[in-house]
Formats: sequence, C-alpha cells, structure tokens
Amino acid sequence: MVVVLVTAASPAQARARSRELRHRMLSLVNRSRHAHGLGSLRLNARVSRCASQHSQRMAGQSTLFHSTSVWPVVRSLGARTWGENVGMSGSLKVLERAFMASPTHRANNLAARFHKIGIGVVRAHGTFWVTLDFYGA
Repeated sequence: MVVVLVTAASPAQARARSRELRHRMLSLVNRSRHAHGLGSLRLNARVSRCASQHSQRMAGQSTLFHSTSVWPVVRSLGARTWGENVGMSGSLKVLERAFMASPTHRANNLAARFHKIGIGVVRAHGTFWVTLDFYGA
C-alpha cells in the first residue's frame, strides 16, 4: 500500500504569509521615505483588505489596473487625499525600485500628505501582485 501525502497551506498559514509580505512591502516603502527625510506610513488593516482584494483581482486577470473602490473607504476614515500604486514583479525589492524610478509612483511613495497606507500583496505563479493605497487628511 502506498500513501500519498499532500500538504497545503492552512488558512491560518496563508494569512500569516500575507501579513509577512505586507509588512515586508511596508518596510521597503518606509525605507524609501526615510531616505528622503519623511516619516513612516502607518498600515491600516481595513484599507489593506481592500488592497489585497484588488491585488487578487489583478492576479486573477493577469493584468494591472487601478481600483475603483478605495476612495469611499479611505474617505470614511477621514481622508481628504489618496493615491494608488499598482505593480507586479518577481521581487518586492525590485518592485519598490521600479516605483521609485517612475515619477508618478515615486510622487505617491514620497508624498508628505500621506500618513497611512493599505497594502495588498498576492503571489501567483512566482509573481508578486501589489496594490499600495496611500491616504492622508
């Protein structure tokens, strides 16, 4: 008799991995901000859930596009301004470098008016799909 054992990540393991990737991306963004004399962005769980859902949609469709549902969420949290970066790469570090090399993405990363962020990171077929939703009062 042969027994085949298949292992899959439990929902708890998947959530932990998602948290780890989100915090790694936050660290990279905040490192860029610190290098330019700006304070750290604080992560918001509710906005991160929206960003994660958006990253999941992009990965599922294998294409990048901006969200249409973030503004009502951040506005309900008192935001008066917001911006979004979306991207995909095999590496979060490479993606952050690409954001910083692009004038429009860099402007969001380094905007002093943004104090909070929601981050969604999904890994699909070896590619990270990332949504960064910045906002501030």
